Amino acid sequence: MMRFDPFREIEELAQRMDRGFTGNSSVARFSPPVDIHEDEQGLELTLDLPGVSPDTLNIEAENSTLTVQAERKYSRVEGKTAHRVERAYGTFTRTFSIPTKYDLSKVEADFDHGTLTLKVPRSEAAQKRSITVRTGGQASQPKTVEADAHS
Repeated sequence: MMRFDPFREIEELAQRMDRGFTGNSSVARFSPPVDIHEDEQGLELTLDLPGVSPDTLNIEAENSTLTVQAERKYSRVEGKTAHRVERAYGTFTRTFSIPTKYDLSKVEADFDHGTLTLKVPRSEAAQKRSITVRTGGQASQPKTVEADAHS
């Protein structure tokens, strides 16, 4: 049983509308799926990019935005006629708004077997710290408080 994904429905609707305006496109538009997970260390974004060459990957971080661009090239085979082309090709751009509690200057990117994994660590200001509280001139046991950077 598949869960309903309103964003996928919107993407499919946009693709159908594009085909209506541009005619019957012989090559489908490429928009890779992404999973975004969060833990205490930060965010992890995973994009499926089968058939994408690492040479075409471009990842940029600016302000609170992380942008991934790449291209999956379509090559026609000489002497063959395409009767159906359903696999998506072309250039794509995915842009993600990243909250300020994450440090975009320390993004790590790994590309392995067609899967791009981006790790965005929490900023130092958003890390949990132990703070010693003094009472009556004496230090108490350290207590853990969560420091949260305001988005």
